[in-house]
Amino acid sequence: MPQELSCTDRTKALVTESASGTAGDQGKDVLTKDAKSVRGSFISNVAAVLGGQAACAAVALATEICYARLLGPGGRGQISLCLMAIAFGVLAGGMGGEGTIILWSADPRRRSTVWLPAVLLWGLLGCILTCSLWGVVYWKWHPTFLRSINPTLAVIVLLSIPAGVLLDYQIGMFVGEERFRTRASVAIAAQAGGLAGFAVLLFFGRSAENALWGNLLGILAGGGIAAAILTDSFRGFWRLGAARNSLLPTLSFAMRGHFGNVASFFNYRLDVFVVNYYLDSTQVGLYALGVVISEALWQIPGAAAVALFPRTARTIDEGATNFTCLIMRQVLLIATVSAIAIAIGSWLFLPLIFGERFRPSIAVVWLLLPGTLALSLGRVGVSDLAGRGKSGYSSVFSLSALVVTIALDLILIPRMGIQGASLASSAAYLTNTILILAALKYELKVTWRSLLVPTYAELASYQHAWSRFREWMKPATALPSS
Repeated sequence: MPQELSCTDRTKALVTESASGTAGDQGKDVLTKDAKSVRGSFISNVAAVLGGQAACAAVALATEICYARLLGPGGRGQISLCLMAIAFGVLAGGMGGEGTIILWSADPRRRSTVWLPAVLLWGLLGCILTCSLWGVVYWKWHPTFLRSINPTLAVIVLLSIPAGVLLDYQIGMFVGEERFRTRASVAIAAQAGGLAGFAVLLFFGRSAENALWGNLLGILAGGGIAAAILTDSFRGFWRLGAARNSLLPTLSFAMRGHFGNVASFFNYRLDVFVVNYYLDSTQVGLYALGVVISEALWQIPGAAAVALFPRTARTIDEGATNFTCLIMRQVLLIATVSAIAIAIGSWLFLPLIFGERFRPSIAVVWLLLPGTLALSLGRVGVSDLAGRGKSGYSSVFSLSALVVTIALDLILIPRMGIQGASLASSAAYLTNTILILAALKYELKVTWRSLLVPTYAELASYQHAWSRFREWMKPATALPSS
């Protein structure tokens, strides 16, 4: 990062000289080269994130096949409920610390010893509160929407929450420092560790409990590797005296986006618990698989969003607006093509891969795709707004979408089952995305066309790339014999 900042300073100096003929031409040339370098750096970061996500997706697919084939829809439903409970516990227990870590570690002027102990303190308190809440809800309240989770699974959920929070913080540090390849390696290690743990525990029986123990082993493996890499960054994390001035600022910034993240979680996952409340774990398993497949659409947009957050925070006054518009246009184009491919692929291959028992999941995929396509743009837009310090938008919009989710879940799921859950989620995703795009347009002060409509040159570049790919795929023509 320091090298890129010094590059920018040199570029500004050259542009200032542009009034003097040849020096101006040289300045423009260097500016063009530097812009290309910055864009290339972003593409390299996206490629690193996407490569890691692709590897994680491959491991996740193998894991999903194991769950589906070995445990069936009922066992898959239990796993989904527990994973959702863990995800919510990590989100709530993290107290928004991951976003703070990304934003502040992206600034080379901020030393981690000044603010990191404060973030870790709030995370520790958040974990204590969240784990206590889980214990009260499960063992004292015994709610119907958690009826498929037995006491052993509840214990695994409890243990997984603090481990997941720490791993999220470590990954946030990698993202803020734009160490995307390292982030990808840690994420792959966690995924592979979870699958390996489940494979070993299969010798003790096929059960949702062993699957969740394996998942916990994977989280611990990823956290252990990350801790070894981040030894220097986390040195002195206990020195709260040095970070006392950061206690309230870190909490204030984290809370601005935290409630929005919690609301977003329920927008994405509340339907799983409502399905379990009205139906059973088998229907949860069918629905969860459809959700996983439809959300495969977020791989490329998700990679772009991860890389865009620290870049926007670093380059707000250096062309961030035009760059974000470019990324939004490309994401819309790529996500649309991907959605069509997923719709066709799920119809052709889902029962073949996961088993005929999961055929009802095809309808779930199709009904979710309009919403997941829209939210592909929303995720990138939220990342840019967060990089500008405008995370408050996310909170308000997510709460608005949550109202839609709750209302439609309660109306549609009792009447239409998992298809009603799919429609409710799609509607909530669309609501959230429309609000995010309106805010992004307002903050960037651009037109809808420049924000969303690919230019002719961009379309032509894709057409050219496709033509080159087709030429490359053609078999070599044998030379005629003389």
